[in-house]
Amino acid sequence: MKSSLTNITHLSDDLLQQILIRMPSKYICRCKCVTKRWCDLISGSSFIYVLISYQHSLYNTFFMFFSSHEIMLTFLHHLQSLPTQNTPSSLIPRTNVQTQQNFNISSTMVILRGSVCGSSNGLILGCNNRYTCGYGYYVYNPFSKECIQIPPPSITFPECIYAVGFVCYKEKRRGNFIDNYSYRVVIIQSFIAKLSEFKVEVFSSETQQWEQHNVSLPNGFAFAPHWLLSFEYNGWLYFMGRKSIFVFDPYSNESYTLSYPDDADDMNIMSFGFLGSSCRSLRIGEIGHKYVMVWELQDDGNWHLIHRTDLSLYLSAKFCTDYHKRIGGFHPHDGDIVYLCSYIHGAFVANLRKNKFEPIDGYDKCNICPFQLELPLLMPSHASPK
Repeated sequence: MKSSLTNITHLSDDLLQQILIRMPSKYICRCKCVTKRWCDLISGSSFIYVLISYQHSLYNTFFMFFSSHEIMLTFLHHLQSLPTQNTPSSLIPRTNVQTQQNFNISSTMVILRGSVCGSSNGLILGCNNRYTCGYGYYVYNPFSKECIQIPPPSITFPECIYAVGFVCYKEKRRGNFIDNYSYRVVIIQSFIAKLSEFKVEVFSSETQQWEQHNVSLPNGFAFAPHWLLSFEYNGWLYFMGRKSIFVFDPYSNESYTLSYPDDADDMNIMSFGFLGSSCRSLRIGEIGHKYVMVWELQDDGNWHLIHRTDLSLYLSAKFCTDYHKRIGGFHPHDGDIVYLCSYIHGAFVANLRKNKFEPIDGYDKCNICPFQLELPLLMPSHASPK
């Protein structure tokens, strides 16, 4: 009697695909190393489409997480807009951290070296070195695959730590090439003592030069030690500080400080909160042992509390008392959805209006340093360059 063939290698591509898409996306890319067949299957645009569709059906979300070296999650909001061929490489969930501090965001194995430290209007700012060192930056276009090195500033101090910002605008020219963009790279020597005056270094794509600008803030400002990547919103850079937010426009060199919400705990929001956007509005969130709260910036310049949820009613006591939990980000199109993450307990999608908390499998023991990238800005309005 002949024995049945039960080895996984004898499965059809369709069955193998259905098995792979049910794995935590943290491990899917590692499966490329199993065989050439698996690598070809996982790298194909049809697999990517099915994977993203399946994940979307689970979490109904549209978001991309970055740690310093990896893209953590990618889910789509409008599946009908997803191309079935020539899928942009930036849409691939990539979660395999490599020892050389590289991360891979393409089915064609395009490698970005170093750390991601900024994103604006479809371009990504990376760094070949430790991103806080003040040099080694480059601008990368995920569609044209161009990479342009930014020359180092005339003076940087090796013993100093720098905060980093990036803003770009698409010029009114055709194509997605980097030459069609105007961009600014900003570095600021970090300080934790409150200062009313300090210097900002700005690199201009037009002049290809760094310029130094003096900033004067009547209320003063001090950086939060672990918030050295800024958030770009409507062309302004937002740097979270110990007691306030430093806001800077690298085109006009205007600046001011924005206070934290009156009913927020400054230490808590600085340590475990998140500054981002949702529904085209600037938002900030705070998480404590019991509550998660979200505020939205109103037209009058004041923060308005829009969510306050008692976590202890919906999540385990271990998660609520976890000192290392934090807000991971906001859904760009659904103002009720907040992402929570913990190194020990993993990541959750939280709908704060419905009080629904869904775990995202495969993201425990991940040191998530959140960085929000809204994919609509990367979706080309026409075919990307060949």
